[in-house]
Amino acid sequence: MAWGPNDEQATRNFISHTIDNATREPRRDFDFAVVLSETGAVIGSCGIYADDAGDTAELGWILHTDHWKHGYGTELGGELIRFGFEELKLRRIFAPCAAVNYGSRRVMERNNMRREATHVKAFWARVDNEWIDEAVYAILAEEWFRDRYVKAI
Repeated sequence: MAWGPNDEQATRNFISHTIDNATREPRRDFDFAVVLSETGAVIGSCGIYADDAGDTAELGWILHTDHWKHGYGTELGGELIRFGFEELKLRRIFAPCAAVNYGSRRVMERNNMRREATHVKAFWARVDNEWIDEAVYAILAEEWFRDRYVKAI
């Protein structure tokens, strides 16, 4: 991560701050460790990053390949969305991904995010050493709360 390496306590302090120490303003960016509840093993990280207005945020995540296709991405994506709308009071949440990244696309689709755009050759793929298409998915707070209310009935 860009903010490390750190020891365990420094990492715990980093992810638990609610105030930006530099500006003394409420924190807008949150990074989390993804941990298996059964073992405590860290299997990835995720985050939510609000814009300057504090009404829109971008999501991001990464999981170790051993833990793909187990539902963890859908679970962490859903929790980031919940956190963004319920705790941060956001209006809109979006997430970009490589358009060829089926796993990330499915995480967003399973969390009722809709594909809003495809940006042609906008994403540098280090593995392939080429520019590839980027897909952008989003969901509005009104959609998320409506879906939760309808499911509860």
